[in-house]
Amino acid sequence: MKIRDTVLDDRHTFPNPALTWTFPIDIADPVTEFKVTFECENNPLGGIADDWFWPEPMPYMVKEIAVIDGSEVIFALNGAQAFAMSCFDLGYAPYHTHNEMWGRSSRWVFPIHFGRSLEDPEWIFDPRKFRNPQIRITWDSEWLHDDQEGTHKVDGDHPIVISVLAKIMEEGATPRGYLMTKEVKEYTPTGPGNVITWLPTDFPIRKLMVRSYLFGAWMQHNITHLKISQDQDKWIPVDHRSPDFLRLMKNWFEEVSMHGFHWVEHDCQREHLCGDQSYGSVVSSTARLVVAPTNWLGNTFFCYASYDDGTFTATDSRAEVWSQGWTRTPLDCFCYPFGDQKDPADWLEVGVMGNLRLILTHAAENWEGVTGYGLTQIVTQQAHPY
Repeated sequence: MKIRDTVLDDRHTFPNPALTWTFPIDIADPVTEFKVTFECENNPLGGIADDWFWPEPMPYMVKEIAVIDGSEVIFALNGAQAFAMSCFDLGYAPYHTHNEMWGRSSRWVFPIHFGRSLEDPEWIFDPRKFRNPQIRITWDSEWLHDDQEGTHKVDGDHPIVISVLAKIMEEGATPRGYLMTKEVKEYTPTGPGNVITWLPTDFPIRKLMVRSYLFGAWMQHNITHLKISQDQDKWIPVDHRSPDFLRLMKNWFEEVSMHGFHWVEHDCQREHLCGDQSYGSVVSSTARLVVAPTNWLGNTFFCYASYDDGTFTATDSRAEVWSQGWTRTPLDCFCYPFGDQKDPADWLEVGVMGNLRLILTHAAENWEGVTGYGLTQIVTQQAHPY
């Protein structure tokens, strides 16, 4: 086995707040992983007067990272999905620095995996099997939460910076196929009850991932029950309330660490990017403050900040803090592995099935002061043979 790590495009700058960029894959040897790195500067003007300011987490502005060959989609996920799937695939979080400070940059890596590991010689992307393979990246830095106005600053003086890296296997590869990972469905529930999604039955399924996101909410409040059913309940591998499903994820996946730098004032709310049933800590970074996070179990935390003498920080008197969290639900994702993830013979053989359904049960609209329904995204990772 002979592996080479190479940079295909180094620090390509874009003054475009929103764009779709297509990059040709001009290599001949098989690839186990592409890494797409993003760097973007926060608004250097200090945000919006008399309002909160914090920039969107970068995974939310990356609308799609795809590997395509004409109309054929080999891999296609948004930034949050790609980051979370990498956590589930490898057992650790990719490189990331979530930085909310004015005029500073966030830096995130979004991996594209094709095999069981970074050295998988069999399940691997082989460019020779395709006519015109390309990486397609779509972003929108001006996408905002409805309830806050922080943003990034993107122009000629403050460009988005993208690099593309590849892990290339020069010797030892025996390609038999690749892991095809892409979104099956995205929707926002319109009311409580069940939503049925018909899962693909063309290639074996290795993993199923469900993302449930609403700012300030809990995953298990948006999705209260998960069920997978073959042929009208002939076989049911999963039929669990979401709290029980989350407990079982402790058996299936490694705990990963997330971190970020935040602007805070007393009694403020921030995202920790760790999903549901996670835990973490917040410490002062640049000022002599006592900070304490509460309500970490959803996808945000509240931060209380006081000076040494016990007085609270004033409104709009923001200080820098550092957070670290530990989670098995990165970026609000449930995940279910079908069988031994190293053994292709153990993955779910769907060709013999008439149909395969995912049934998600959604709760009522209001939970603990949070109004609205969470965005729900369903992703499958399948074994696609050559």
